[in-house]
Amino acid sequence: MGNICDCDKNGQDNNGVNPRTPLLSGNSHHTPITREPSGTATGQSARSYKPEKSELISSLEELSLISLARIQSVPSLDKTFQDHGKLYNDLYSNFVDLRKCLNEFKAKFEADTAGIPTITECLKLLAKQCGNARLIGSRTKNCIQITYDKRYVSQNCEGQPEEVLETLELYNKANKLIKNLLDKAPQVKSSITLVLEEEHKLKREVTKADPDGKLGPEPLKLTSQNFIKLHKIPTSIDTINNYTSKAFKEIVSGSKILFEDT
Repeated sequence: MGNICDCDKNGQDNNGVNPRTPLLSGNSHHTPITREPSGTATGQSARSYKPEKSELISSLEELSLISLARIQSVPSLDKTFQDHGKLYNDLYSNFVDLRKCLNEFKAKFEADTAGIPTITECLKLLAKQCGNARLIGSRTKNCIQITYDKRYVSQNCEGQPEEVLETLELYNKANKLIKNLLDKAPQVKSSITLVLEEEHKLKREVTKADPDGKLGPEPLKLTSQNFIKLHKIPTSIDTINNYTSKAFKEIVSGSKILFEDT
């Protein structure tokens, strides 16, 4: 029987961050975890389901892509804005994909959970569906991946083979998205924060780029509007990070049953 252990608990990534040319990277180390042929697992009562806090749901609904105006008079500043807009938009798009993936994963168990499945409950039901199929898990920082033989799972699972295999694929996909988000969210936030700290200096660059005022107030106006949008991003990233962290903690806790030798 294998256990899920947090092998990267004390590990930290060292990433240099520059507001003009941010770099996002990360390292991971694998720790194997296994599930030998197992018996059954029962589902949790739907009454134990607890919806997300209303303020979190409200925050999630307020998230959206960001569009920053072009600052043609200061190419370096324009690049800074566009680079960081893309960093956040990529993060947001991955977050949308994660929520969609988790919803699809939970939807596999709606019929057995009165239509309100939790991640923990879904994983118990998945363990039951896998039956005697042997699963091998690999835990890295912010991610768990299950490897399995499709033919063996198809022959030994208790549910419909196609459905079980699709559910396992959704599990792996969700974990990959979680890793991407939890690895990059702090870096994107840090890089954008550095830009915000230089706000007054960067605005002066816009003014200096047009000493005669031939371009009028538009460049500075657009710059100010961009900064107003950027000031909202750290809070949005916190919302993304909090939701993703909560989901991963549920997955880590609930996944133990997948690798138990019962």
